[in-house]
Amino acid sequence: MEDKTTPVELLLERAQAYTKTSIQLFKLKATEKLAEVISNLASGFVIVIIMALFFINLNIAIALLIGNLLGKTWLGFISVSGIYACIGFIVYLFRNNLIKRPISNSIITELLMGENKNDDQ
Repeated sequence: MEDKTTPVELLLERAQAYTKTSIQLFKLKATEKLAEVISNLASGFVIVIIMALFFINLNIAIALLIGNLLGKTWLGFISVSGIYACIGFIVYLFRNNLIKRPISNSIITELLMGENKNDDQ
């Protein structure tokens, strides 16, 4: 038997196969990026929890030390709280430069870095 497919039919089949493959590739790339972002968030979350516990204990120790030096424990805790209030106010004033812009830049860099890797290959 002869194959009676015309060049147009053959071209349509190949175009359809190419489209399916492209969609599947896009899904795989999106899944890879999502998995990478989630794993980075999860590991960052664990590190933040551990560091938070460390700093809580450190702050209690500093507050007790200051309170011991001033003669009243509660003065140490108020002093440490005042220091954090000042730091919080400064961070609030400069939040765009200190927090928003660096995080945005790192996310954009991470997303574009994957595209540049694929372009080089």
